[in-house]
Amino acid sequence: MDDSVIIELFRSRSEEAIKEAQKKYGDYCFHIAFEIIRNREDAEECVNDAMLRAWESIPPNEPEYLGAYLGRIVRNLAIDRLKETTAQKRGLGEVPLDISELEDFIFQPGSVWEEIDEQVLIAIINSFLDEQKKLYRIVFMQKYWYLMEIKKIAELNGISESKTASILHRLRKKLKKRLEKEGYTI
Repeated sequence: MDDSVIIELFRSRSEEAIKEAQKKYGDYCFHIAFEIIRNREDAEECVNDAMLRAWESIPPNEPEYLGAYLGRIVRNLAIDRLKETTAQKRGLGEVPLDISELEDFIFQPGSVWEEIDEQVLIAIINSFLDEQKKLYRIVFMQKYWYLMEIKKIAELNGISESKTASILHRLRKKLKKRLEKEGYTI
């Protein structure tokens, strides 16, 4: 079913919207959640919660790309779940380190987030990624969107772990320069 039809079902408050969204994007959302929290039950719960959040937020939100919208919701839920779990068990996951690699110059309070609209930052990052080699874009997204471990990224892309780490290091440096070029003090 086309996204516009599913979104119209959400708008008309038809319960069929959740069923169709689950059918079309459930596996995709599960994959995102599972890569982050690595627990089947928690990932399934995040997907269910994401569908509920979509139900509660459409309308007033009118997502252009339903898959991306659901993906973002489930990703945020999974990260929250992982933070909750690691806070209880102290230091289980790699995620806080992954995010902190970018936080140094993107997410800190008093820097970019308070100075510019989130959509402008997204456009800059998307533009930056569009300029990169396909492999570099894939590695960046696997690390910072799906929060995959370096070992898994290397395996999926048929490259060594050291090359993967090197690509990520170079991308972070380039992104920092790009943001500085755009006028953001880092």
